[in-house]
Amino acid sequence: MTVLESTWQFFEGNPVLAGMIGMALVVLLALLAGSSGKRQLQKENKSLSDKLARAAAHANEQSRIVSRMRSEQGTVASLALSLPSVVRELNSYDLNQRRVPELILQLAEAIFQPGQVLFYKNVTASSPQGSHRELRLIAYRGLGELPENLRRVALGQGKIGWAAEHKVDMLRDGWANLKRTDGIVVEDNHPILEADIVGPLVHATVEGDQVLGVLCIGSPGVRPRNEKLMFQLVTNLGSLAMVTAEQKSRLADQANTDGLTGLMNKRSFQPKLGEMIVEAERAAKPVGLFIFDIDHFKTYNDTNGHTDGDELLRAMGQLLKNSVRPDDLCCRWGGEEFIIAMPDTDGPSAQQAAERIRRAIEDYPFAHQEKQPNGNVTISGGVAVGPSDGADVTSLTKNADQALYESKKKGRNRVMRYRGVHIGSISDDDYRIPELAGTKKSG
Repeated sequence: MTVLESTWQFFEGNPVLAGMIGMALVVLLALLAGSSGKRQLQKENKSLSDKLARAAAHANEQSRIVSRMRSEQGTVASLALSLPSVVRELNSYDLNQRRVPELILQLAEAIFQPGQVLFYKNVTASSPQGSHRELRLIAYRGLGELPENLRRVALGQGKIGWAAEHKVDMLRDGWANLKRTDGIVVEDNHPILEADIVGPLVHATVEGDQVLGVLCIGSPGVRPRNEKLMFQLVTNLGSLAMVTAEQKSRLADQANTDGLTGLMNKRSFQPKLGEMIVEAERAAKPVGLFIFDIDHFKTYNDTNGHTDGDELLRAMGQLLKNSVRPDDLCCRWGGEEFIIAMPDTDGPSAQQAAERIRRAIEDYPFAHQEKQPNGNVTISGGVAVGPSDGADVTSLTKNADQALYESKKKGRNRVMRYRGVHIGSISDDDYRIPELAGTKKSG
């Protein structure tokens, strides 16, 4: 008999025991089934929790992306509003060098919305030890009362000076990296200044990169994804604006200034004189005009050469600059002829000013003057006063020139006054005022 048959006979003979064992098996199977289901449920719950956590993280990341995109869209929108005006000013003939720092600040504010922004210009400063380069604060926002040591910064001094000296852009973490990798610690220029982004405005030349200035941004309200690139956009546009404005200013000076003497040229002088005459008529005040030329200048050129002749004209220009008032207009009219316009100056005052200039020129030790017919360099001039002697540029200069012609007829080295039909000389009684510049009289 097999074991299975013996077991079966045993349970047939003991039905109660067989029932109890059967019930125990059922309970055991139920328990086993319940334990497996619980583990399955726990597994499913964990899987669901993981999915929910991943979904939450994804949602947070999407929220950050949307927030950053909105911020960057706002930045781009602000930049789109700012750039056209900047481009217009860059292409404007009237681009003013004093306007450029304000444009730089506007661009920085449009992109970064900073709590602080400063623009320094690299300038030459003088001291008892000689001239040196320094960074001078030209425009700023968000500092309140400005500390004195932020107005001027030496190259290499603090974070602002360091960025200029090394010609690099530095972000906030850049200073920590510099300390960690190179052991270099760069201090703040002042405790109130948050130098989050600092960098130079650089102009590339054949001699090398030239630092024009430094831009410093503190506590930016917006941190664009490519903030260093955006910062370089501001500094590059700023450099372009500075160079363009300087070039246009230089061209304007060349167009309006006589290259030899440094005085105004005829092209720029005539409209200024016209404005002066109009203003004089409006205010019922006179305008004195003194025109003169150098006696025997052709003889000077023929005897000494044109190079020395140019030096004489250059020295004459400097002498005239030192002989007139700040509001007077001084011009090289052409060749060896010069003209001076004196606002708010009546006839006697204009005569006195003209005669003092004549005497100053006669007494000046010009080179080779002993070879001149009179033994020194002299001038002949004419004075006219507007609007009585001429109410416009043409008539006033024509009448002053007529008085000049009369001075030459009288023997040169003198000043004559236009008086309509009569042209008279100035008597010695008119030379009572010792100053070189003319006395200013109203009415």
